[in-house]
Amino acid sequence: MKLKRMMFLLSFLTILVGLFTLCTESVQAANSTVFKDGDKLKLILDDGNGVNRVFKFDLPFTIKPDTPIRLYSNNIEIPSGDFTIDYANSTITIADSRPAPGPGSENHIELPIAITMKGTVQSVDESTVTPLAEEPKVTQPEVETNIKEIPTPSEPKVAQPVDEPKVIESQVTQPVVEPKVDQEVDESPEIPLTIPSGENFPGTFTINSSGTSFSVRLKIKNIQPTYTSYVMVKNADAQLIKRIQFDPETTFSYPLSNLNLSTGGYYFYIKMIDQSGNSAASVPQFVPINNNKAQQVEVFIDGKLQQYEQPATSISGSMLVPFRAVFEALGAKVKWDGATKTVTATKGNTTIKLTVGSRDAYINGKLVRLNAAPRLINGKVMVPIRFVSEALGAKVKWNIAAQSVVIFHAPPQVLTTSESEQLMEENEDASESHSNPTILKKISTTFSKSTDIVFVIDVTSSMTGTLDYVRQKVKGFVDSVPAGSQFAVVAFRDINLKADKDLEFLEFTTDKNKLKGNLNMLRPSAGGDLKESGLEAIQLAISKFPKNSNSKTIIFITDAPVHDKNTALGKARFSVDEINEQLQKNGVIFNAIVPANGLANKQMKKLVETNKGTLYDIKDAKLNLAK
Repeated sequence: MKLKRMMFLLSFLTILVGLFTLCTESVQAANSTVFKDGDKLKLILDDGNGVNRVFKFDLPFTIKPDTPIRLYSNNIEIPSGDFTIDYANSTITIADSRPAPGPGSENHIELPIAITMKGTVQSVDESTVTPLAEEPKVTQPEVETNIKEIPTPSEPKVAQPVDEPKVIESQVTQPVVEPKVDQEVDESPEIPLTIPSGENFPGTFTINSSGTSFSVRLKIKNIQPTYTSYVMVKNADAQLIKRIQFDPETTFSYPLSNLNLSTGGYYFYIKMIDQSGNSAASVPQFVPINNNKAQQVEVFIDGKLQQYEQPATSISGSMLVPFRAVFEALGAKVKWDGATKTVTATKGNTTIKLTVGSRDAYINGKLVRLNAAPRLINGKVMVPIRFVSEALGAKVKWNIAAQSVVIFHAPPQVLTTSESEQLMEENEDASESHSNPTILKKISTTFSKSTDIVFVIDVTSSMTGTLDYVRQKVKGFVDSVPAGSQFAVVAFRDINLKADKDLEFLEFTTDKNKLKGNLNMLRPSAGGDLKESGLEAIQLAISKFPKNSNSKTIIFITDAPVHDKNTALGKARFSVDEINEQLQKNGVIFNAIVPANGLANKQMKKLVETNKGTLYDIKDAKLNLAK
């Protein structure tokens, strides 16, 4: 009996080992590594090899054809338009329009925890999915049996087959694959800007008591390095005329004289922009500028400088101005009675009467005593501006620093949106010192004959000030180069995964107005001081030169390093050395406007020195950038 039992037990164990082997092989064949990551599943795919575009994602369950799947390579998401999903065959195919994942690249997909199995929405049992940060476990499959001769409950049991496979603990998982990191890339994750705008903006703008400078102080701790801070200056027509970049970490002071503002009314406000173009702004503050304050008091009504035939005159502490001009500017209808020398002004339900030589005035028939009586000066009837303005419901302030009267019917409404901030052109001759010409002027002096020139420009958010510089100075540059020169533009941004994804070529032209229009089309968007797709942009520029060009020049402008395929695997198609060879082969003169120090400078210095160009500091190519 004992021998019979032992033989039976041996047979059972043989069957058990066979079932366990079969189960293990079927799980391994699925070739899936499933991890739980928050509210989603993460499945590790095969590593890239630089050629393969089709990746299998075998799953131990069925998913609906419309289940959202996100694809990542080296932890960078691939746009959904750049790959297709075959749900029936569980494959993802990367489009031919983008490079295949590079050799050794880590690839994975993510999908929500709530998935569909055979058409029925179910929630995945989270206990059956390996957590992302835990060591995966291998659990022995259980085998059910009715053999009474094996009473020990701890013996393994054989599970009955099920119709619908599930993610179970017995699944053999691969170890967690650590993402590969490009050691030279310092790309901090973007933190969305959450700073309030308007009256709640945590910063102050102050004009000093003498009216010679302004100060900015931000009440924010740990300001993100990816934010860019500006003082924006708009004229009385709410057109942006100045943009001053500043360091938000300290109290920032700046002389008003450096802005070269003419006499007039201006609106100043603080603006902060993140890498994606999100922004926050303070309430615009009106600032009168009076360059003639020693000789003449100025009057501003609703931000507009008033022009009077007879200048404003101070009498007994009251400022008198021509009656008709001030009343009409305030929206009142005016009548003059020459016989009684009485002025009558009406606005809405308010009627004001004043008489030359009399301190008695009337508002809707009610007597008001004036500090100074209206007077006749040089044939002009002059009335006290504070009295008439306040009688008509306006607010009046005396700006001692600018020696100006400032009047507003209501608080000014000045937009601070990005759409309202296209910088106006300046008069280059007036704003530029001939002893210290701008970078573009310096480059223009290097041409002795007509030249084909391509501006290769980074258009990320951190390049806003430099783009303003190029737009304003390019007209003088075009006027300075030899006749017959042609100009084109290649614009690029910081997304580098596809050669032509974020590259834009604006064709050659000899028309400086068209070139200006092309530059005005460039809108700074997402991106900061990250490594850029600049080498692809330079290569595109080289390819666009006309075959009959006898002189070729590239002006390359960026504030960040470029991705080099030798150091940034999978993020670039070219290396600096390869681009250098192309520039030499095509006889292109290469000028670069980049930071004075750092990797970008090191990369471009090699191209500049080999190709007869000049390296310029990008700090000298920003409008009104405090130094």
